[in-house]
Amino acid sequence: MSLQMTRIYTLADVSSMLHNDYPSGASVSVANVDASMLAKIKKGQICVDFYTLVLIQKGRMSYALKGNVIELKENDLVLVPPNYPVSYDSYTDDLQSINLMIEERYYNKVLQFDPNLMDMEYSYAYDLLPVFHLEANKQMLFLDLSKQIQNTIRIPHLYREEMIDHLVHVVQLLFSELLYGGEIQPSHDLTNKQNIFKIFIHLASRNFKKERQIKFYADNLNITTTYLSRTVKEMSGQTVNGYLNTFLYNEICKLLRSSSYNMSEIADFLYFNDQSALTNFFKSRSGMTPGAYRRSFVGK
Repeated sequence: MSLQMTRIYTLADVSSMLHNDYPSGASVSVANVDASMLAKIKKGQICVDFYTLVLIQKGRMSYALKGNVIELKENDLVLVPPNYPVSYDSYTDDLQSINLMIEERYYNKVLQFDPNLMDMEYSYAYDLLPVFHLEANKQMLFLDLSKQIQNTIRIPHLYREEMIDHLVHVVQLLFSELLYGGEIQPSHDLTNKQNIFKIFIHLASRNFKKERQIKFYADNLNITTTYLSRTVKEMSGQTVNGYLNTFLYNEICKLLRSSSYNMSEIADFLYFNDQSALTNFFKSRSGMTPGAYRRSFVGK
């Protein structure tokens, strides 16, 4: 089939077919794909104008790209470049994959942020079309990054663009590490530190109720606890624990003022060991017990 007969799909087209969250004008999209969704893409060749990283979570599939039939099984990852005619040959009924789709223009823009990556010959990867069978830690990293990107796309946020830039950059680092076999770390310049700080604040604001260990946030950012601690302190003058405790204290105040939860229920909701731990934490911050704080708002 000639390229002229190949259907051209944009990121918005594919996102609509897969019914995944895709804000208007977004440059990145994440889709959890199964066999029924893949069937919506008509048979024959298609051509997309974006990069797609496909991770098979269950089942098998094969597709033809540049005259090569590529077989994928569970935990396989492949990068499909833009503007290449693709035809899906077969897939099993239990197929499940996560597809991270990034517009070409945006992918290349983020790539330019890192001189180390710009020096690499990515066309080499496209010619080989390598399939990587991911170890458990790399699989979890890719899934976590995709989930963070998906959540960041869905929720309006002051620093959403910067957060997505950083997350896509980490995806590129992961792919480069797989391709070239070496550990490639982001350059820790000021811009990168600012991105790390902004993403930490975003993660902390969403997870502080349950996750109050620095390791959780460092792992999600794919950096060490020491580097995260130093970066937050350098960017803001505050500590990681300081931010988490501030979020926690403000949430307790809000619940005491505007909810009917008793102290035990608030302690459970915010994952304190018990009511006494909640009381001690609150009193150390406010100088009064939660009950006294709540009574001060009665009748106001």
